[in-house]
Amino acid sequence: MAKKSVEKPKNRSGPRAPAGKKPLMVIIDEKVIEDAKVAAIRDKTKVSAIVEELLRRWLDGRPSSKKG
Repeated sequence: MAKKSVEKPKNRSGPRAPAGKKPLMVIIDEKVIEDAKVAAIRDKTKVSAIVEELLRRWLDGRPSSKKG
């Protein structure tokens, strides 16, 4: 009987995005990034969660984003 080869996942550096999420690269002032990281740590959250919430609020306020 022939052995089936099992393909191993490729090694990747860095964190993987959770299911249903994708990375987004934005260019932002260094000081804003630093301040956001410090504030996120103090609030026991992640900068990505803050950015996602702010983007959702912004999109919800736009007439073109209303579904219906």
